[in-house]
Amino acid sequence: MGIHISYRGPEKKAATPAAAAAAGTTYSLTLKNQSAQAWIFYVYQQMPAQSNDLFSLAWFASPFMITVGNRITFEWDIVYNFVWGATGTVRPGVTFNASGEIDGDPSGANTTTFSATPGPNLSAAVKAPPSGSLVINDADDVPNNTFSVGIGMSGTGTYVVQAGPNLKHQFTPTPSYWIAAGTDVKVGTVLDIQTVTRTIEAKFPVNVFAQTWTLNESNTWVNG
Repeated sequence: MGIHISYRGPEKKAATPAAAAAAGTTYSLTLKNQSAQAWIFYVYQQMPAQSNDLFSLAWFASPFMITVGNRITFEWDIVYNFVWGATGTVRPGVTFNASGEIDGDPSGANTTTFSATPGPNLSAAVKAPPSGSLVINDADDVPNNTFSVGIGMSGTGTYVVQAGPNLKHQFTPTPSYWIAAGTDVKVGTVLDIQTVTRTIEAKFPVNVFAQTWTLNESNTWVNG
């Protein structure tokens, strides 16, 4: 037996033909537990040469321990969004609960402004250079060490950075999907990707949109 979690949002008209093609493709990961104990299974994304001030979030996480012999399936679409949260200082172990989000499109409306007035908010995204990136500009009223901003996929946060007055944050989406097993992780947990164990990158070859991975008795992930 297993459970199924979908991170697919309602159907929306994409801003560009390329975005429409991506949005129309559903990806899925099924994670099986054939190890010796129960685990929280989770998925996160990682940028190439990720900087120290950019934090990956637990993007998906099983809502309870996946016991031996059971599985969980996650589904998503490649549709991007901007997010903000009232996290205080961003550091590993903190939980990011998105307090607001708006749609974003690297090839279309790709730039927004985060402001603290009249309350924390993201402005409607507009198209601005550079194309292919997602950009957040922090207004001058944003206090230090109070809020975090970032991007997400399929409606859930994937990366966050510390917000502050007059900062500019530029993200170039290059999705890479990593699966892991832990004991104290939930959606939005800020990760230290250098210390994550029982993890492996789940690469999707061209025209492959569904994969199954099994955590075996050696606590090693194997494809299939």
